[in-house]
Parts: sequence; C-alpha cells; structure tokens
Amino acid sequence: MGIVLASRSPRRTELLTAHGVVFTVDPADIDESVHAGENPHDYVGRMSMSKHAVVAARHARDTVIAADTIVELGGAIHGQPVDADDARRILGALSGRTHHVHTCVTVGTAGHATSTVVTSRVTFRPLSPGLVA
Repeated sequence: MGIVLASRSPRRTELLTAHGVVFTVDPADIDESVHAGENPHDYVGRMSMSKHAVVAARHARDTVIAADTIVELGGAIHGQPVDADDARRILGALSGRTHHVHTCVTVGTAGHATSTVVTSRVTFRPLSPGLVA
C-alpha cells in the first residue's frame, strides 16, 4: 500500500515532498467541462472526486489524493490558464477586484473517500499593465 497523487500540479508535488510524504504521481485525464447551471463549489468537488475515482480504480490498494482548484469571479469559473495570454487575461480581470478560490481535496481508497471544499476570498490590488505582462 502506498500513496498516489492524482495530479500534475508541481505545487502539490512540492507540498507533499516538503512534508516528507513518499508518493507516486498518476494524473487523471477527465472531462473538465462545467455542467450547465453548476455552481463553483459543486464543480470543484465533482472534479476532485472524479479525479480520485479514476486514479483509485487503477490503484485499488493505495491511498489516493486528488484535488482541484478554481477561481470564481462574478460567478464565472476560471481553471488553469491555457497559455500566457490567457494568464494575462485572467490576471487583468482579477486586478482591483475580489474573487473566490475554491479548492477540493479528496483522499481515500477505491470505494471509500472523503472530500472537503475550502473557499478563500481574495482581493487583488490594482495591477499595473507592466506587472500583468
């Protein structure tokens, strides 16, 4: 029995490593489309639980850690930027505004997992165009 991180996130790898956790990485490839009418809290939970289910099915004897994080601004869900231009667009939209960051972590084995969603309220100061670039 081991620990499997169901994520490509370098930051999640860094966090576990910094705490001395020995683990393997096996990211889940899932459809990350937002369902019509789905709120950010439910979406991030569904993503984390779906990632966990896919990877736990491949590692039935291991403990799997899956997570998902999204930014919500004005009711719109923003996931990972697809490229540098998208990152600049998102940062520009967040400039001088308050948004919410929703993270869900799902931990457990195949057939038995626990999930927790945490929401943080974040306010950005106005960002200069040079800083966003």
